[in-house]
Amino acid sequence: MNRSPLRPWRALGAALLALLLGPFLPSTALPGPPPLAVAERGSGKPTLVLIHSLGQDRTVWNRLASRLEGRYKLLLVDLPGHGQSASIPNVSVASVTEALDRTLRERKVKQALLVGHSYGGLVALEEAAKHPDRAVGVVTIETETYAEVDSERVANLEQIMTQRYPLFLRGVFEPMTRDSSQIDSVIAKAGMVPRDVLVEYFRDAWRADLRPSIRTLKAPIMVVSIDTTWPPQESWTSARKRFGYETAGPAVGHRIWGSAHLVQLDQPDSLAAAISDFAETLKK
Repeated sequence: MNRSPLRPWRALGAALLALLLGPFLPSTALPGPPPLAVAERGSGKPTLVLIHSLGQDRTVWNRLASRLEGRYKLLLVDLPGHGQSASIPNVSVASVTEALDRTLRERKVKQALLVGHSYGGLVALEEAAKHPDRAVGVVTIETETYAEVDSERVANLEQIMTQRYPLFLRGVFEPMTRDSSQIDSVIAKAGMVPRDVLVEYFRDAWRADLRPSIRTLKAPIMVVSIDTTWPPQESWTSARKRFGYETAGPAVGHRIWGSAHLVQLDQPDSLAAAISDFAETLKK
């Protein structure tokens, strides 16, 4: 078979054309969830990745961030479907963690201190367990690693959530802060999350169980709880088991007094001090 002597030149010409036009052609998106919206503040090591809970956005960290940005680089992320982050098809701790990891990977974040509040704490734990190089440590705030299944209570919540959604939002989010000036903002942020998205998050939170995932987790963990969640008469040994951290690596408890669920709003000074002290131990 005769080969055309022009074929090698045509191939070379096509390669050169692709090289010249490449910067002007649309790039092919990487598979997987889109990266999350992020705000970057401060400088220093380790980098602190702040992950809010369901129904809020990255601005919930502002009081805390202003107290930490002088010592650390901070990345404040919006969870999928919250703030400025796009939604994802199916909400689960695993899928939200995948979106977070893509964000951290694109920003070349490694050996960070992952700080997660409530549902965000589940995401922080899952990220550290699945991608150990990303996390030098984890701080969870008001995060139990599994939910005690109470089918009757869940059924009641489902009914209220389905039939009286505005009442459900107020009933859940109003008690989350003791700062009366913040209540309306907290409820408004929850109301800005698309209803179907927030409902999915709640349902996933009710069935989540991170205990199997964190069996391989070796990164140090600080578990921050308020005094109503972790009563003063209960030992850390007991609370650690009750919260589901007995399967993880080294985990220490830290109790904060006089706060409701949103500790970063109610007690930013105490929380900032606890996080700073823990971060410094990771440098040793």
